Amino acid sequence: MTASFDSIREQVAAGDASGGWVALTQVFGYPNGGSLDARSFAEAMAVALVITRELAGRDGVVDLARAAAAPEDPRALYDAGWWLAEQRQFAIAASVLERANQIAPGQPGIVGELANALEHLLHYGPAALVVEASGRADDDPLLAYLSGFYWLMCGDLERPRARLGQLAGVTAPNEVFMRDALAGMLARADALVAAGVGLGDDALTAWHAVLNGSLLLHESPHGHPEPMHGRYAFLNDSPALQRLGLDRLQRLLAALGRRPERILTAPDRASRILAHAAGQVLDLPVEAWADDPGQRGLVVAWSLDVVEDPAFLGGMRRHAPGRPLFVHVTDWIEPFAYAPDVGTVLAQVVRHPFTGGALTYDPATRKVAEAEADDRDEVELGGLVAATPVADDSATPIEVVLGIDRAMAGLPADLRPGLHREGGSRLIHRAGSPVPSNRFT
Repeated sequence: MTASFDSIREQVAAGDASGGWVALTQVFGYPNGGSLDARSFAEAMAVALVITRELAGRDGVVDLARAAAAPEDPRALYDAGWWLAEQRQFAIAASVLERANQIAPGQPGIVGELANALEHLLHYGPAALVVEASGRADDDPLLAYLSGFYWLMCGDLERPRARLGQLAGVTAPNEVFMRDALAGMLARADALVAAGVGLGDDALTAWHAVLNGSLLLHESPHGHPEPMHGRYAFLNDSPALQRLGLDRLQRLLAALGRRPERILTAPDRASRILAHAAGQVLDLPVEAWADDPGQRGLVVAWSLDVVEDPAFLGGMRRHAPGRPLFVHVTDWIEPFAYAPDVGTVLAQVVRHPFTGGALTYDPATRKVAEAEADDRDEVELGGLVAATPVADDSATPIEVVLGIDRAMAGLPADLRPGLHREGGSRLIHRAGSPVPSNRFT
């Protein structure tokens, strides 16, 4: 049953402001906010203000208060939408910015911020249509890039190609960066098409390489092809899955004729366990990563999201000779800022098998519980992973991954995937792709 504004107010008055915000998001969040008439929209803004005052305090909601007092003022709505997006409340931000765009259509700032909110919701199709409907993508470089990128994220290669031509003469550094990013994605897509690699709405591994310059080693067989298409929403990671990732990594490196000098481990317990497993599987020494680009070796991380060392995260932002980055699991909804060269899986929510929090089932009590952290030595746990039999149940044969790599390896250095780069910044890791998957919202 859909909540009413009155019931949401009652919920907040009873002390459940967080629950009230969730209920308001269901009523007012995109796309529902766009169907509200002026009176209902104003009421929704008033309720949003009441809740945010409870959650953020009066000083934290100046922009929202201004918009609630003037719900037909596009500037006030823009400021409120921007503030909401900064708080990562993209669903309600999109509704507020959509109303601003309805009142004052074709304003590049409003259009761009609305598109940004929709992008964070993975609504690439609506974002593309918003930009096109503004009529400003033909004369605004940012909107031209966004148009091309959003259509690409819908699986279209031709409209992005036209937008890329539009950006040929830009000189501002940020515009050059956007143009080159779009050019790289199109070049990788063209290389795959030329090699006969399909780019349909089920080609997760191929699109992952196009967008991120990254090789994905494993597509989940669960819910494949529908509704997951190779991704995970929730993943209870396991020694078996880690061992599968290392087996496929070993086969990839062998096919490329590459043997790293050593394994370099990211500075967190989950990564050190995986690095010791990699060392045993690949028969290589394991060393701690150092902030020295001259230290060659395969850098191993379990997930960049759990690494808390700024020196490591900053140091790995750029490629270095003989220093590829392998990351076992990556969040595909809110990915880390840059893409690894090789990864095992894409998952929205993941639990590590040894560091605590993995879900376990007790058949005697029929209850699910969270496992305690395993305090065994990291080398011992890595050995457990390495000794786990390989059970390759991936929905994508490793030959497909190798074919994708071969197709793109011959591109110019600034366009090829990360595994074949020896310098420059790592590519941005894009959220989602033209391949859909169910997810938690």
